[in-house]
Amino acid sequence: MAPVLPLSAAIALFLLLWAGLRFAAWGLLLALGLGVLAYLGVARWQGLMLRQGPSRAAWERLAMKEAWRRGGFLRPQDLLAYMEEGQARALLEGLAARGLCRKEGEGYRF
Repeated sequence: MAPVLPLSAAIALFLLLWAGLRFAAWGLLLALGLGVLAYLGVARWQGLMLRQGPSRAAWERLAMKEAWRRGGFLRPQDLLAYMEEGQARALLEGLAARGLCRKEGEGYRF
């Protein structure tokens, strides 16, 4: 399912260019070439984004949304579906250090 975004970008660019060049034969070749380059460029960019993984801010937003779903109280075990327990504990401790939540027993209150 990973090639959906690059393929969509390549098809969109190909169609826009070919139509913009009034469906000429030379325009077909130009649009095809640039579409292939767009596919390769977007595929490379998408691969880099997927290898890097979510940012720290994205993990924090996830923890806050999960706390909202659970009534404002979150334990590190509640985040096991998304990350390891040690990473979840470090994330919640970081949020508590910044004053975004407070530690209550074995969990954190948002």
